[in-house]
Amino acid sequence: MNNQESYSVHALAESLAPYGADDSRGPHTKLSISLPTDLVDLVREAAGEAGLSVSATIGASLRRTLQQADQARLDAAIDVQNEENLEWAKAYLPVSVAMWADIEW
Repeated sequence: MNNQESYSVHALAESLAPYGADDSRGPHTKLSISLPTDLVDLVREAAGEAGLSVSATIGASLRRTLQQADQARLDAAIDVQNEENLEWAKAYLPVSVAMWADIEW
């Protein structure tokens, strides 16, 4: 294994660590998939390094991917809301300035 592959194994194992605990008690479904051999080798090595099964490692990867997608959608919604709030603040600024100018101190 070259240095890049070694780094990829460590990076994968580290990035999946928070997602590796499968505490779901529900039923599991057996699934047969085909993946590129180099990817399977990487997953197997990362699973071994993390002390997880290959299934748990792939499940953790899917959980992480889904969580990142949810977070990206949330971040996008917050950005839109922030832009809208800024538009409202800019539109209200002249009114606010006029109100403050009329206050007797």
